[in-house]
Amino acid sequence: MKLYHVKRMVCAIGLLMAGLVGVPAFAHEDRTPTGSWEGVAQSTTIPLSPLTTLLTFGADGNLVESRRLYLPQSPLGPVLATSGHGEWRRSKDDRFEATIVLLYQGASDHPTSPGVVIGREQVRYQFQLIHGGKQLQGTILVEIQDTAGNIVVSGPGTIEARRIQPQSLP
Repeated sequence: MKLYHVKRMVCAIGLLMAGLVGVPAFAHEDRTPTGSWEGVAQSTTIPLSPLTTLLTFGADGNLVESRRLYLPQSPLGPVLATSGHGEWRRSKDDRFEATIVLLYQGASDHPTSPGVVIGREQVRYQFQLIHGGKQLQGTILVEIQDTAGNIVVSGPGTIEARRIQPQSLP
């Protein structure tokens, strides 16, 4: 009797595995942000230039953000920025939330603190996937703090990004 149940279980697992063979490698793309993106973040209240950003969302909920290192016109003066590190999660209504933190160091041309950590930035995201999961669109809230934790600047903005997808060689 036990052998009969084992055979049924092996057959069921085999059928399940055979069904998964036809699933594309990137089947998640229309449902989660997992993967890498290139986009632009834009403040809607602070007079700053648009910021080109690279975002990588891990399946485990981790998030890494990269941007240009040298920011000549930040609210803290000219700074060098680290990569942003944080986490993302699904919220409600097919939307997602994320938070990253990055550190600022005074650039070599900073008038008072060259080479010294002078602050941090926290960016909170709320976004959704559009166009079949190929684009990300949403809002952000940016808070820049000095080393004592005082908020120097806080303001909303927007984020729009396109999924980075593999491309064949010509």
